[in-house]
Amino acid sequence: MKTLSLFLSIALLGLSPQSCTNTPVDDSAVNTIELDIKSQQLIEGDNAFGLELFKAVNASLEEDKNLMLSPLSTSLALAMTYNGAEGNTKSQMEETLHKAGFSSQEINNAYQQLVAALKSHDSKVDLSIANAIYHRDDFQVNSNFISTNQEYYQAEVEALNFNAPEASKKQVNEWVNDQTRNKIEKIIDSVSPNDVMYLLNAIYFNGEWTYRFDKDQTENRTFYTEGGNELQVPSMMLEEVPLNYASTEQFELLELPYGKEKYSMLIFLPNKNHSTNEVIAGLGSAGLNELLGNLHQRNLKVYFPKFEFAFETSLQDALNTLGMTDAFSPMLADFSGISNRSDLFLSEVKHKSYIKVDEKGTEAAAVTSVTVGVTSIGAEPVFNVNRPFVFAIREKDTNTLLFLGKVNNPLRHE
Repeated sequence: MKTLSLFLSIALLGLSPQSCTNTPVDDSAVNTIELDIKSQQLIEGDNAFGLELFKAVNASLEEDKNLMLSPLSTSLALAMTYNGAEGNTKSQMEETLHKAGFSSQEINNAYQQLVAALKSHDSKVDLSIANAIYHRDDFQVNSNFISTNQEYYQAEVEALNFNAPEASKKQVNEWVNDQTRNKIEKIIDSVSPNDVMYLLNAIYFNGEWTYRFDKDQTENRTFYTEGGNELQVPSMMLEEVPLNYASTEQFELLELPYGKEKYSMLIFLPNKNHSTNEVIAGLGSAGLNELLGNLHQRNLKVYFPKFEFAFETSLQDALNTLGMTDAFSPMLADFSGISNRSDLFLSEVKHKSYIKVDEKGTEAAAVTSVTVGVTSIGAEPVFNVNRPFVFAIREKDTNTLLFLGKVNNPLRHE
């Protein structure tokens, strides 16, 4: 039986202040993103799906492991696949992805608008988003499926000789490596005889801090793990600057802006009697929006650990948990919009990510939405990230969540 394999790759890079785009951008350029109602509703749905997926993956995570996902990248890869779904498979994808009530045309139009706006938004942030479809050269793909993904997702499409598996694997992995600036070297380990198609999404983020940390102030400081261990971790220091801050009964929230402050990292630091898992369990898009509305400016000194790690997981179990079951069933899947064949199903949804945070900038993010809206002021003007935390990277005009993650151990690289 043939299988349709969906793969997802993500990388966040944020070390160099120079843009890696081919066209020079005026440093003064900054735009305000204005989207129509349908596009705004789609982003709300993406954020809700991303938070649910984040919770599901976190629930299966081994203790002490770091985690990072990209809600946007996952949604884009699955949206391309959705263009080929029919029947109950399509309905389940709509419910899981929070797209019920949208037409396919509205979904495609909204993503086309959003991606174009995000990529040209801030000259101090290099954000590239790329899609590709590689399929077996003797596999008949419906022309409408190809043309739709080319028009709305700018997907590169190429037929490969899967009977030469090493050459095909090399070409797919080279695309991933190129799109992620050599940070993710490969996404597939082998080309199976039953594979007929790979759908790929790659996101690269390179953001320079608005307020850069001073390298001379970086030194080893104690980091307390949730298991009770004490680690000596290279930690950065930022002298008092005006930053957005809020707090709840469970955690403190700090916003560190990038570039011209259109993108930012949200840091959710659990209070000492709470854990990262409790924070993540309480996340929801409505609560997060309320919390972000309660952010207020405060002069704070910040201590923040440097970290770098890669993350890899299969999303199949998490998507099954969220209700997208038929797509993975050889007997129930309906992807007749991709091909006239009746034996297509998803054999894998693979997710890889990479992040590095240092004095210049960052390439990772985490999303947290909290229902508690209580705001309070601490006694000391210090935000000391000396224990496990949750993080998110977002675009502020649209509140799009690009990345979600948590750091249990800053010294762990996977």
